[in-house]
Amino acid sequence: MIRKAITLLSLSALTITACKKVDSKPDTGKDLSLTAAEQQKVAADNAFSLKLFNATLTGNADADNLFLSPLSVSMAVGMTSNGAFGQTLHDIRNTMNFNGFTEDQVNSYYHKMITELPQLDPKTTLKFANSIWYANTFTPIPAFLQANASNYNARVQSADFTSAATRDDINNWVSNATDGKITNIIDNNIPTNARMYLINAIYFKSGWATKFDATQTKTDTFYLPSGGTVQTPLMNGEGDFNSANAADARILELPYTNNKFSMVILMPTQKSVKEYAAGLDSAKWQTLMAGLGKTHATVTMPKFKFSYDTDLKNILSNMGMANAFSDIADFTRINAAGGLSITEVKHKAYVEVNEDGTTAAAVTSVSVGATVAAPNYFKFDHPFIFAIREMKTGLVLFTGVVNNPTLSQ
Repeated sequence: MIRKAITLLSLSALTITACKKVDSKPDTGKDLSLTAAEQQKVAADNAFSLKLFNATLTGNADADNLFLSPLSVSMAVGMTSNGAFGQTLHDIRNTMNFNGFTEDQVNSYYHKMITELPQLDPKTTLKFANSIWYANTFTPIPAFLQANASNYNARVQSADFTSAATRDDINNWVSNATDGKITNIIDNNIPTNARMYLINAIYFKSGWATKFDATQTKTDTFYLPSGGTVQTPLMNGEGDFNSANAADARILELPYTNNKFSMVILMPTQKSVKEYAAGLDSAKWQTLMAGLGKTHATVTMPKFKFSYDTDLKNILSNMGMANAFSDIADFTRINAAGGLSITEVKHKAYVEVNEDGTTAAAVTSVSVGATVAAPNYFKFDHPFIFAIREMKTGLVLFTGVVNNPTLSQ
């Protein structure tokens, strides 16, 4: 019995020791494994990212910052596309670079991203959240809701759109999904023609693989597009990074912990940012990324923190999705009666970069509402006749002509 007890204790000690050895190994996360079709979808998403970035930057003031999450836009519009049909669906798929992939492939791809990207690095916080809110007086087709609940893990909620409490509930969901970095997506009361909101939220927080020493951060000059300058804190550090000196730009890749995510910084050397971005397409981006090589470098860059918001309706319309916003839009896979269109695509984003790393968040809200025909427009700016009558009988009481409304004869 004593020998048995000693043996059991020895085995227990070995087991504990073995567990300690396993636990002591650093958890460097896992790699994302993609099929050939999924890798092609990544390329398509990146191409859309550059298109959206360029289109948004074109309308952005030269002195203003800009920050977007094209992936958030893709997921929100992807959910919406599950309810589109005919020409509307065709235009959405073409604009979003979904063409070339079946609907099932698009849905399963985003499901994989939502499921696996957050698991890549235990030291990086990456969260996706999706939700669908619809008016309790409106009945969506169950298959539409199920497709988004299954593939996008979307929370589906019926609510009273006439109540301010619903707006607060939606905004609270947004705030929780972004760790309070974006506090609202609906600024005012919900419009009377609103029937549904499809919302995506992304939250990212990670530390640099090589942190900047805060004691080395110094106030220095930053040159503005206008030719002027400002004084701002610039971080200083050094390490082994992927970089490249292209003919017209300097490129540096700063990895986050465990090298699962990174920030690529691209500074044009001959053109303005807007001019350079105009020529930055998917092929050029891939060439630039392929040209990155490991080097030991010293880095100086500013700390920054800002929020950005925009309505993407006009941008996406100009990119080819105008049909989805019009009174001929076909969203009969949301509700067979039709009469629906996208009324708004609102995007809000937040970013903070400092010595420790980066925090970023974005929310995209696609608002689907009852189609509202454009009101008839009457502009009486020429001489006109007028009459005053009793409405029930049609009896005319007065008639007149206006040739010059400024005269007071």
